[in-house]
Order: sequence, then C-alpha cells, then structure tokens
Amino acid sequence: MSKSTHPRTLKLPREQHGLATSTAATRRIQGILPAFLEKKLIDAEANGLVVPLDGSVESAVAAALAVDGIGAEHVTGLVMPVQLSDEGPARTAETVASLLDIDCHRIHLQPVLTAFQRAVGETGEPTDDLVAMQNASERVRMACKYYVANSKNELVVGTVSRTDRLLGSVAKHGENGVDLSLFGDLYRTEIESLAAALAVPSDLLNQSTHPVKDTGATDAAELGIDQQALDSILHFAIDRDYSASMVADKVGVGESVVERTIQWCASTRHKRHTPPKPSMDT
Repeated sequence: MSKSTHPRTLKLPREQHGLATSTAATRRIQGILPAFLEKKLIDAEANGLVVPLDGSVESAVAAALAVDGIGAEHVTGLVMPVQLSDEGPARTAETVASLLDIDCHRIHLQPVLTAFQRAVGETGEPTDDLVAMQNASERVRMACKYYVANSKNELVVGTVSRTDRLLGSVAKHGENGVDLSLFGDLYRTEIESLAAALAVPSDLLNQSTHPVKDTGATDAAELGIDQQALDSILHFAIDRDYSASMVADKVGVGESVVERTIQWCASTRHKRHTPPKPSMDT
C-alpha cells in the first residue's frame, strides 16, 4: 500500500506507542468530535442524531459526545437486543441513556429475525448458519436506525472504532451503514482513554461488542496480545506504513504477530471499500 492511499487520521499528540491517549490528546478529541457532529447536523439541516446503544464503551462515549455537541433533547438512543444474552448489555445501555437524559427506545428484534428466518427458509435457503444470522441481525439493526432517522429527519451516528474497521470485525453493510463515522480515526485504546476522561462507568470498559467468530474472544486475544499492542501495530503498520520488522521492534511483539495482523486487515479490505466494478479491472 502506497502512502498516497493511506486514509487520513486526526492530527493528535501521540505517545511513544503511537496512540493518542494522553490528557492533551483526549482534551483535543473532546473538542473536535462534538464540533464535528454539530457541524454535520447543521450542514444536513437535520433535527438530531440517532445513536445505537449496546452497552459498549464506544456507544456510551458516542452518546455522551452527541449530547455535548447538540444537546440531549436532540439525541435519540436505540437499544436493539436480539438474543437473551443481549439483555444485560441492553439494560446497561438504558442506564447510560438515563444518565445522559436522552430519549431512548428499545426495539426487540428477535420476532423480526424469526420472521425473516422463516421467510428465507421458504425459499429453500439454509437458515441455521450462525454467521449469516449474525450478519442479518446487524443489517436489520441498520435498517431500524435509518427508519427512525428518516422518520425524524435525523442522522445516524456510527460507533465503530478504527480498530474494528481495519480488522473487519463488523458485518458488511451492517454497523458501518451510518451517516457519520464518529470514531473512524480513533483506535479502541484511544476511545477507552476518552471514556475515562468523560467518566463513563468503568464496568463498561472491558466489554467487546465484536468477538471473533463464535469464540467470544476479542481480536487482541486471538492474536495473543493486549489491546494497546494491537492498536499500536495497526497505527504503525497502516497509518505510518512501517515494515513488519520495524513495527515489531516499536511495539515489542514478534514479527509473525505483525504479519498476521496485516494479513487480517488485507483479508477484510472488501468491507471497507467500494464494491468492485468492471472498469476497475481495465
């Protein structure tokens, strides 16, 4: 990948590990992101923002920044549980909405997914594929966010971190189906630092909304490293285009871990880019 094709990231004061987690950096982010939301709302002549709430650090921080940017009265929170295992995170999400004093709606999606599954089953297609149903769940959530946003002339705020985007730890045409990618420049470690600055309840900080496959493990755990090391690898390898050996030396991990991470990003590239068309091959 040539440097000219690198996605731009925010210019922030960064520490030795390459991440913007210092007090100075979080203060700057706290100024930039609410202003970004306010400006985009005004530009679109929209009435407010829709923020999906799932009990994660990312969604709690996104809602808090939305309130800072445009006021609680213009923010709509959506809680969209599917499985029984979603109940705990859903209650946490509703607590966050209550603390922020934003309008919050719970949409139970299990009946919708059940009806969807039955309808697809009638076509003769398999309906017991776990990955297919997980992706369908996220795409239904995306449709719900836009239905609410369209009915109220509001914009949909995304809560996906740069970490999850680069690793493809989201459903294609699912979580990234948004109007505003609020955390498109921020790695998960940076969002956690921002959460601490915003006094987000600490019991949210260890939650991962995008486990790998069906193992329940985080991306970092799959690689055998901690979250900060993973985010540092991504920053140095993707944002700065360092070689695998240079990244390994900077982060203090094995070169094979860096190479695996880079390959992981390459294999999920299709989730981040415009679908290919014939002219691209000519």
